[in-house]
Amino acid sequence: MLSHEMLYIMGIIVTLLLFKPSVDKDLLASTRYHTMAIFHRILSLRNEILPFLHPGPIRMDADSKALVELISLYHPQLDLGDNLTNNDINEFRYHSKQMLTGLFPARSSSCLIQHHTFQYNTKQINMYSIQHEKVNDWKCSNQPLVLYFHGGGFVFGDIDTYSGFECHLSKSLNMLILHVDFRLVPE
Repeated sequence: MLSHEMLYIMGIIVTLLLFKPSVDKDLLASTRYHTMAIFHRILSLRNEILPFLHPGPIRMDADSKALVELISLYHPQLDLGDNLTNNDINEFRYHSKQMLTGLFPARSSSCLIQHHTFQYNTKQINMYSIQHEKVNDWKCSNQPLVLYFHGGGFVFGDIDTYSGFECHLSKSLNMLILHVDFRLVPE
């Protein structure tokens, strides 16, 4: 009988053979998103049915395991040690953006994104307002909104990376999203 590790490796190889050719850098973001969503669902189902095929030191649910697998299959592992160069950081940011824009829905043409600068004394903050279509005149209303601080550990991520998800969030909640644009490490 085959060991668990052999079954796991065979599953990864079959998955790669089936899906790797369909994920192309030149595909539209929506197509890439749907491909990645389907791929994630297949891996999640496999992890629910056969949890022993994806052994790991940390106990995770099936969806989290599938996300970790997607990231490791499609993007190189970068060494983020102590001796980072600007090139290492830029490469990490590039691959992170490629992965995340593939996982999020594409920004629809009805999504409105506007840049705003807010000033307080000598300090200023850059933000983006994101609305699916026209929510309302948010400056003159008491409507709730979402203040969105994107992920990335203050190392990567920007409006281009997360705007598709934020537009989807605005549409789903019928609310304005305020994206805080903060400086990234090491800048």
